[in-house]
Amino acid sequence: MFELIYAKNVTKDIKQIPTKSLLHIKHLSNHPVAEYRLRIGKYRVLFDVDWNNHQILILKIGHRSHIYQ
Repeated sequence: MFELIYAKNVTKDIKQIPTKSLLHIKHLSNHPVAEYRLRIGKYRVLFDVDWNNHQILILKIGHRSHIYQ
């Protein structure tokens, strides 16, 4: 089991994500913010995984037009 750890500004962003969406995870190469991206409709969740400590660190959540800026 993994523990979810949120960055400070993420909790308000979670409320903006629609609940009816398809989920897709992709490993990002050379991204300055995160190692992984979760696609939820038009929203993106950027996160890292600490495999040794079984932790998922949620770093940023937002609309796809703004998340990579």
